[in-house]
Amino acid sequence: MSNRNFTYLILTTVTLFALAFISYLIQPRYETFIKKGELIFKETQKQLNNIKEINIDNSKKKITILKNEDNNWYMSSKSSYKAKNETVRKNLIQITELRFFEKKTEQESLYSRLDLDYPKNDDGDSKLITIFDDSSEKIIEFVLGKKKKNGVYIKKINDKTTWLTSGGLEMSSVEQDWLETKILDINYENVKKITINHSNKNESFSLTKDDKNENLLIDGLTKEQLPKSDLIANFLGYFFTNLIFEDVFERKNIIDKEVITKINFELFNGSNIYSTIFKKDKNKWINISIDDQSALKLEKNKDIFVDNIKNWTYKLSSTKYNVADTKLKDLLVED
Repeated sequence: MSNRNFTYLILTTVTLFALAFISYLIQPRYETFIKKGELIFKETQKQLNNIKEINIDNSKKKITILKNEDNNWYMSSKSSYKAKNETVRKNLIQITELRFFEKKTEQESLYSRLDLDYPKNDDGDSKLITIFDDSSEKIIEFVLGKKKKNGVYIKKINDKTTWLTSGGLEMSSVEQDWLETKILDINYENVKKITINHSNKNESFSLTKDDKNENLLIDGLTKEQLPKSDLIANFLGYFFTNLIFEDVFERKNIIDKEVITKINFELFNGSNIYSTIFKKDKNKWINISIDDQSALKLEKNKDIFVDNIKNWTYKLSSTKYNVADTKLKDLLVED
């Protein structure tokens, strides 16, 4: 081999080695420096109060939760209904407390075993979590998978490595888990009078609280009509106690033939609550209307948990509907 060729070979080898070394240096080596117990999203702790948007996408449904100017959270994907601030904050804190615990697979074919195969997951158990700050800058993005006893599986976007964390995280893809599902919570002692008007007038009746504020008595009974028990009538006084919805939509317009029952509550403080129960798509729904003065009194007593209650239609639970479906004959001793 000539000196010239040998020199060329040496230069080529050195050049290739240099290029390989440079390539090694510029490769992302994020995982190399990860230590067990290290915070996964440590920078987020400083940005917690600046977070403005949360997205949860399981490829079947996407939930978007936004923070308004009053620092209250609402679900824009659910007609901007009120979300529970404490639930949002709890989940955000859980994210900031997640720590690397154990490195798992890098093989895409195995992602599904950990529910980290978003968006290819057919069952919706794999979720893409995306969080933005108040400048609309994306500050967190990862796939959330299966839960373990003391951790969860996650995979950062653009990172093939999957991890088991220490520290739990909910980030539910069920809307009701985020929404303020409680509508009203009226104490029985505050109820003065109840009027229940069914579509069949013969089944309608009204109840008035006795002087001791103990029992609700049926109004206008004849001598022949005897009440079964005070307990049955009293049970109606709890209709608006811990009233929780199963679903919610923007106020639906109803027609007379859909109306089943109208229930009006008069409270001792002068507040009035008007409601209409109707049937649509085999479900029972309720529209609630409260005048402004009554709403202010309820807000002061912390008896109402929703903003602009007249803007919404709620799906009633079967338990509450069965109470509302009480007829006059149900309260009387049978002939």
